[in-house]
Amino acid sequence: MQIDQEKIEKAIVDEAVYKFATDDELYTRIRDGINARIDKVFAEKVSLVVTEAVERITNEGFERSYHKTDGFGRPVGQPTSISKELEALVSNYWTERVDRNGKKTDSSYSSMSRAEWMMAQICADDFSKEMKQHVVNVAGALKDHFRGVLNEHIASMLSDVFRVNTAGDKAMKNNGGSAIIHPPAAPIGA
Repeated sequence: MQIDQEKIEKAIVDEAVYKFATDDELYTRIRDGINARIDKVFAEKVSLVVTEAVERITNEGFERSYHKTDGFGRPVGQPTSISKELEALVSNYWTERVDRNGKKTDSSYSSMSRAEWMMAQICADDFSKEMKQHVVNVAGALKDHFRGVLNEHIASMLSDVFRVNTAGDKAMKNNGGSAIIHPPAAPIGA
């Protein structure tokens, strides 16, 4: 006996088609599965095609030549492109003249390049921070020195006003000291 593979495959396909055509639930599941797969492939391909098209159009747009015009639509200057204009804008940015507030100016009097202005701002900020720290340090040293001098002065005045021999005064006399306290002032910043 010989098995006819084509007849078996045709019978299976016929049965599947019959089942597919008569079973609504199966039909719906197969239709939804096929549609989901088509949507997925379509979304992947469309996204890729759209991205490539946008990149190509953007690149072409940056390099496309155009002519500037005046208010009446008459050509002004030489043809240019967006990329050439951006290049000129960027290269001129650091060399254009600015006033002391960083605003563009046409005057050369009391103006500087934007690069010089930016460096001056950075240096001024850095100098300001350093000077503030130095002022704080000097003020702290001065405060400590004043406190020491003031304590010495008050101790001296109290000793002059109150000529009373206290236990502390007696201890000082035993050590060869005086009841009047006159300690030397420390140098500033020490």
